[in-house]
Amino acid sequence: MKAIEVKNLVKSYGKVKAVDDISFSIEKGKICGILGPNGSGKTTTIKSICNLIIPDKGTINLLRKDNKKAVNHISALFEGTRNLYWRLTPRENLRYFAGIRGLGGSKIEHDIDVLLDRFNLTDKKNVMVNNLSRGMQQKVAIAMTLICDTDIVLLDEPTLGLDIQSFMDIKNVLGDIASDMNKTVLLSTHNMNLVEDVCNDAIILNKGKIVAKDSVEKLLNMFKTMTYEIVLSQNLSRENKIYLSSLRYDFYFTDHDSQIEIDIFDLNDIYTIIEKLKVKDILIKEIKQKDIDFERVYLNLTSGEGK
Repeated sequence: MKAIEVKNLVKSYGKVKAVDDISFSIEKGKICGILGPNGSGKTTTIKSICNLIIPDKGTINLLRKDNKKAVNHISALFEGTRNLYWRLTPRENLRYFAGIRGLGGSKIEHDIDVLLDRFNLTDKKNVMVNNLSRGMQQKVAIAMTLICDTDIVLLDEPTLGLDIQSFMDIKNVLGDIASDMNKTVLLSTHNMNLVEDVCNDAIILNKGKIVAKDSVEKLLNMFKTMTYEIVLSQNLSRENKIYLSSLRYDFYFTDHDSQIEIDIFDLNDIYTIIEKLKVKDILIKEIKQKDIDFERVYLNLTSGEGK
Protein backbone atom coordinates (compact mmCIF):
# COMPACT_ATOMS: atom_id res chain seq x y z
CA MET A 1 0.00 0.00 0.00
CA LYS A 2 1.27 3.48 -0.87
CA ALA A 3 1.42 5.73 2.20
CA ILE A 4 2.53 8.82 0.24
CA GLU A 5 1.81 9.43 -3.44
CA VAL A 6 2.94 12.64 -5.16
CA LYS A 7 1.95 13.25 -8.78
CA ASN A 8 3.25 16.03 -11.05
CA LEU A 9 3.97 18.44 -8.21
CA VAL A 10 4.87 22.00 -9.26
CA LYS A 11 5.63 24.98 -7.03
CA SER A 12 7.14 28.28 -8.15
CA TYR A 13 8.28 31.35 -6.25
CA GLY A 14 8.13 34.13 -8.79
CA LYS A 15 10.14 33.00 -11.80
CA VAL A 16 11.96 30.29 -9.84
CA LYS A 17 10.54 26.76 -9.97
CA ALA A 18 11.35 25.28 -6.59
CA VAL A 19 9.66 21.99 -7.56
CA ASP A 20 9.31 21.18 -11.24
CA ASP A 21 6.79 18.43 -12.07
CA ILE A 22 7.97 15.70 -9.70
CA SER A 23 6.23 12.39 -9.00
CA PHE A 24 7.06 9.65 -6.51
CA SER A 25 5.46 7.29 -4.01
CA ILE A 26 6.50 5.69 -0.73
CA GLU A 27 5.23 2.33 0.44
CA LYS A 28 3.72 2.02 3.91
CA GLY A 29 6.27 1.11 6.57
CA LYS A 30 9.30 2.23 4.54
CA ILE A 31 11.91 4.90 5.20
CA CYS A 32 12.64 7.04 2.16
CA GLY A 33 15.45 9.58 2.02
CA ILE A 34 15.02 12.75 -0.02
CA LEU A 35 18.33 14.35 -0.93
CA GLY A 36 19.66 17.19 -3.00
CA PRO A 37 21.81 20.33 -2.91
CA ASN A 38 20.53 23.39 -1.06
CA GLY A 39 17.66 24.89 -3.04
CA SER A 40 16.82 21.64 -4.82
CA GLY A 41 13.22 21.56 -3.54
CA LYS A 42 13.41 19.18 -0.58
CA THR A 43 11.76 21.36 2.06
CA THR A 44 9.18 22.72 -0.41
CA THR A 45 8.17 19.13 -1.19
CA ILE A 46 7.86 18.18 2.47
CA LYS A 47 5.86 21.32 3.32
CA SER A 48 3.54 20.62 0.37
CA ILE A 49 2.90 17.13 1.71
CA CYS A 50 2.10 18.68 5.12
CA ASN A 51 -0.31 21.11 3.42
CA LEU A 52 1.74 24.05 4.74
CA ILE A 53 2.44 25.12 1.15
CA ILE A 54 -0.19 25.00 -1.58
CA PRO A 55 1.41 23.72 -4.79
CA ASP A 56 0.67 25.38 -8.13
CA LYS A 57 -0.10 22.03 -9.76
CA GLY A 58 -0.19 18.36 -8.92
CA THR A 59 -1.87 16.06 -6.42
CA ILE A 60 -0.78 14.55 -3.13
CA ASN A 61 -2.49 11.51 -1.66
CA LEU A 62 -1.77 10.15 1.82
CA LEU A 63 -2.95 6.66 2.67
CA ARG A 64 -5.09 6.82 -0.50
CA LYS A 65 -6.79 10.03 0.64
CA ASP A 66 -6.38 13.64 -0.43
CA ASN A 67 -3.75 15.17 1.85
CA LYS A 68 -6.16 17.87 3.09
CA LYS A 69 -8.33 15.10 4.55
CA ALA A 70 -5.41 12.99 5.78
CA VAL A 71 -3.24 15.68 7.37
CA ASN A 72 -4.05 14.33 10.84
CA HIS A 73 -2.13 11.20 9.90
CA ILE A 74 1.13 13.22 9.71
CA SER A 75 3.65 14.43 12.25
CA ALA A 76 6.52 16.59 11.05
CA LEU A 77 9.83 18.01 12.24
CA PHE A 78 11.35 20.91 10.33
CA GLU A 79 14.94 22.06 10.37
CA GLY A 80 15.92 23.74 13.61
CA THR A 81 14.15 23.59 16.96
CA ARG A 82 11.07 25.62 16.07
CA ASN A 83 8.91 22.66 17.13
CA LEU A 84 9.81 23.15 20.80
CA TYR A 85 8.56 25.38 23.59
CA TRP A 86 11.79 26.44 25.27
CA ARG A 87 10.31 27.16 28.71
CA LEU A 88 8.70 23.73 28.99
CA THR A 89 10.46 20.51 30.00
CA PRO A 90 10.71 17.51 27.63
CA ARG A 91 7.84 15.83 29.49
CA GLU A 92 5.69 18.98 29.32
CA ASN A 93 6.44 19.45 25.60
CA LEU A 94 5.37 15.90 24.81
CA ARG A 95 2.27 16.21 26.95
CA TYR A 96 1.35 19.55 25.34
CA PHE A 97 1.68 18.37 21.74
CA ALA A 98 -0.25 15.19 22.50
CA GLY A 99 -2.97 17.37 24.02
CA ILE A 100 -3.24 19.45 20.84
CA ARG A 101 -4.23 16.22 19.06
CA GLY A 102 -6.78 15.48 21.78
CA LEU A 103 -4.67 12.80 23.47
CA GLY A 104 -4.15 12.44 27.20
CA GLY A 105 -4.59 10.18 30.18
CA SER A 106 -2.52 7.34 31.60
CA LYS A 107 -1.68 5.85 28.18
CA ILE A 108 -0.04 9.06 26.97
CA GLU A 109 1.89 9.38 30.24
CA HIS A 110 3.17 5.83 29.70
CA ASP A 111 4.04 6.57 26.08
CA ILE A 112 5.94 9.70 27.15
CA ASP A 113 8.02 7.63 29.58
CA VAL A 114 8.79 5.10 26.83
CA LEU A 115 9.91 7.80 24.38
CA LEU A 116 12.03 9.60 26.96
CA ASP A 117 13.76 6.34 27.78
CA ARG A 118 14.23 5.46 24.09
CA PHE A 119 15.94 8.80 23.48
CA ASN A 120 18.04 8.63 26.68
CA LEU A 121 16.24 11.67 28.10
CA THR A 122 14.76 10.23 31.29
CA ASP A 123 17.23 12.02 33.55
CA LYS A 124 16.45 15.31 31.75
CA LYS A 125 12.67 14.94 31.66
CA ASN A 126 12.08 17.79 34.14
CA VAL A 127 14.76 20.19 32.85
CA MET A 128 13.62 23.16 30.76
CA VAL A 129 14.39 22.58 27.07
CA ASN A 130 16.14 25.95 27.03
CA ASN A 131 18.85 24.44 29.27
CA LEU A 132 19.42 21.28 27.22
CA SER A 133 22.16 20.71 24.66
CA ARG A 134 21.42 21.04 20.95
CA GLY A 135 21.45 17.24 20.60
CA MET A 136 18.98 16.73 23.43
CA GLN A 137 16.69 19.44 22.05
CA GLN A 138 16.63 17.67 18.70
CA LYS A 139 15.83 14.35 20.33
CA VAL A 140 12.90 15.95 22.15
CA ALA A 141 11.67 17.40 18.85
CA ILE A 142 11.78 13.99 17.14
CA ALA A 143 10.05 12.36 20.12
CA MET A 144 7.26 14.90 19.67
CA THR A 145 6.62 13.59 16.15
CA LEU A 146 6.09 10.13 17.63
CA ILE A 147 3.95 10.87 20.70
CA CYS A 148 0.78 11.28 18.61
CA ASP A 149 1.30 7.87 16.97
CA THR A 150 0.62 9.07 13.41
CA ASP A 151 1.06 6.75 10.44
CA ILE A 152 3.44 9.10 8.57
CA VAL A 153 6.45 10.96 9.99
CA LEU A 154 8.22 13.68 7.99
CA LEU A 155 11.68 14.71 9.19
CA ASP A 156 13.59 17.64 7.71
CA GLU A 157 17.31 17.41 8.58
CA PRO A 158 16.77 15.59 11.92
CA THR A 159 20.50 15.06 12.61
CA LEU A 160 21.81 18.49 11.59
CA GLY A 161 24.43 19.82 14.02
CA LEU A 162 24.32 16.85 16.38
CA ASP A 163 27.24 15.37 18.29
CA ILE A 164 28.24 11.78 17.50
CA GLN A 165 26.38 10.17 20.41
CA SER A 166 23.14 12.06 19.66
CA PHE A 167 23.48 11.16 15.97
CA MET A 168 23.86 7.47 16.83
CA ASP A 169 20.85 7.59 19.20
CA ILE A 170 18.66 9.14 16.52
CA LYS A 171 19.92 6.82 13.78
CA ASN A 172 19.00 3.80 15.91
CA VAL A 173 15.55 5.20 16.66
CA LEU A 174 14.88 5.93 12.97
CA GLY A 175 15.46 2.28 12.18
CA ASP A 176 12.99 1.30 14.89
CA ILE A 177 10.32 3.75 13.74
CA ALA A 178 9.64 1.81 10.54
CA SER A 179 10.33 -1.72 11.75
CA ASP A 180 8.90 -1.73 15.28
CA MET A 181 6.38 1.12 15.11
CA ASN A 182 5.22 0.46 11.52
CA LYS A 183 5.61 4.12 10.54
CA THR A 184 6.27 5.52 7.08
CA VAL A 185 9.14 8.03 7.18
CA LEU A 186 10.18 10.65 4.64
CA LEU A 187 13.59 11.86 5.68
CA SER A 188 15.35 14.92 4.26
CA THR A 189 19.06 14.85 5.04
CA HIS A 190 22.54 15.72 3.83
CA ASN A 191 24.07 12.85 5.77
CA MET A 192 24.92 10.08 3.30
CA ASN A 193 25.82 7.58 6.04
CA LEU A 194 22.35 8.02 7.50
CA VAL A 195 20.76 7.26 4.11
CA GLU A 196 22.85 4.12 3.65
CA ASP A 197 22.16 2.88 7.17
CA VAL A 198 18.43 3.50 7.61
CA CYS A 199 16.70 4.21 4.28
CA ASN A 200 15.02 1.63 2.06
CA ASP A 201 14.65 4.03 -0.87
CA ALA A 202 16.06 7.36 -1.95
CA ILE A 203 14.86 10.27 -4.08
CA ILE A 204 17.54 12.65 -5.35
CA LEU A 205 16.48 16.15 -6.37
CA ASN A 206 18.47 18.73 -8.30
CA LYS A 207 17.16 22.14 -9.39
CA GLY A 208 13.59 21.12 -8.59
CA LYS A 209 13.63 17.91 -10.63
CA ILE A 210 14.08 14.27 -9.68
CA VAL A 211 17.38 12.98 -11.06
CA ALA A 212 17.06 9.52 -9.49
CA LYS A 213 14.59 7.50 -7.43
CA ASP A 214 15.03 3.86 -6.50
CA SER A 215 16.08 1.61 -3.66
CA VAL A 216 19.33 2.64 -2.01
CA GLU A 217 20.80 -0.70 -3.06
CA LYS A 218 19.94 -0.16 -6.73
CA LEU A 219 21.27 3.40 -6.69
CA LEU A 220 24.54 2.11 -5.32
CA ASN A 221 24.65 -0.51 -8.05
CA MET A 222 24.24 2.20 -10.70
CA PHE A 223 27.79 3.22 -9.87
CA LYS A 224 29.20 -0.20 -9.13
CA THR A 225 32.73 0.71 -9.97
CA MET A 226 35.76 -0.45 -8.04
CA THR A 227 36.94 2.23 -5.64
CA TYR A 228 40.58 2.10 -4.58
CA GLU A 229 42.30 4.07 -1.87
CA ILE A 230 45.99 4.75 -2.43
CA VAL A 231 47.92 5.83 0.67
CA LEU A 232 51.03 7.83 -0.19
CA SER A 233 54.34 8.12 1.66
CA GLN A 234 53.99 11.89 1.76
CA ASN A 235 51.58 14.66 0.84
CA LEU A 236 51.20 15.50 -2.83
CA SER A 237 52.82 18.68 -4.04
CA ARG A 238 50.71 21.21 -5.91
CA GLU A 239 52.56 20.29 -9.12
CA ASN A 240 51.78 16.60 -8.72
CA LYS A 241 48.11 17.32 -7.99
CA ILE A 242 47.89 19.29 -11.22
CA TYR A 243 49.59 16.41 -13.03
CA LEU A 244 47.15 13.81 -11.70
CA SER A 245 44.18 16.06 -12.41
CA SER A 246 45.28 16.24 -16.06
CA LEU A 247 44.94 12.46 -16.49
CA ARG A 248 41.75 10.83 -17.76
CA TYR A 249 40.88 9.47 -14.30
CA ASP A 250 38.84 11.25 -11.65
CA PHE A 251 41.04 11.43 -8.56
CA TYR A 252 39.69 12.38 -5.12
CA PHE A 253 42.33 13.80 -2.80
CA THR A 254 41.83 13.16 0.94
CA ASP A 255 43.61 13.41 4.29
CA HIS A 256 45.59 16.56 3.47
CA ASP A 257 46.54 15.16 0.03
CA SER A 258 48.30 12.12 1.48
CA GLN A 259 45.64 9.75 0.11
CA ILE A 260 44.05 9.34 -3.31
CA GLU A 261 40.72 7.70 -4.09
CA ILE A 262 39.91 6.58 -7.61
CA ASP A 263 36.89 4.87 -9.20
CA ILE A 264 37.74 2.42 -11.97
CA PHE A 265 35.74 0.04 -14.15
CA ASP A 266 38.64 -2.12 -15.33
CA LEU A 267 41.03 -3.71 -12.83
CA ASN A 268 43.91 -3.23 -15.28
CA ASP A 269 43.55 0.53 -14.78
CA ILE A 270 45.09 0.24 -11.34
CA TYR A 271 48.39 -0.84 -12.90
CA THR A 272 48.29 2.09 -15.30
CA ILE A 273 47.71 4.45 -12.40
CA ILE A 274 50.66 3.00 -10.49
CA GLU A 275 52.88 3.64 -13.51
CA LYS A 276 51.63 7.23 -13.73
CA LEU A 277 52.54 7.76 -10.08
CA LYS A 278 55.95 6.18 -10.61
CA VAL A 279 56.75 8.65 -13.39
CA LYS A 280 56.56 11.50 -10.84
CA ASP A 281 58.30 9.54 -8.07
CA ILE A 282 55.12 9.51 -6.00
CA LEU A 283 55.73 6.70 -3.53
CA ILE A 284 52.91 4.38 -2.49
CA LYS A 285 52.58 3.09 1.07
CA GLU A 286 49.37 1.06 0.67
CA ILE A 287 46.60 0.24 -1.82
CA LYS A 288 43.22 -1.10 -0.74
CA GLN A 289 39.78 -1.55 -2.28
CA LYS A 290 36.86 0.30 -0.68
CA ASP A 291 33.12 -0.23 -0.69
CA ILE A 292 31.15 2.15 -2.91
CA ASP A 293 30.25 5.39 -1.16
CA PHE A 294 26.66 6.70 -1.41
CA GLU A 295 28.04 10.23 -1.20
CA ARG A 296 29.93 9.57 -4.43
CA VAL A 297 26.70 8.36 -6.05
CA TYR A 298 24.94 11.52 -4.88
CA LEU A 299 27.66 13.81 -6.22
CA ASN A 300 27.69 12.03 -9.57
CA LEU A 301 23.93 12.34 -9.96
CA THR A 302 23.93 16.02 -9.02
CA SER A 303 26.94 16.80 -11.21
CA GLY A 304 29.18 17.37 -8.23
CA GLU A 305 27.20 20.26 -6.72
CA GLY A 306 27.82 20.92 -3.05
CA LYS A 307 25.60 19.28 -0.50
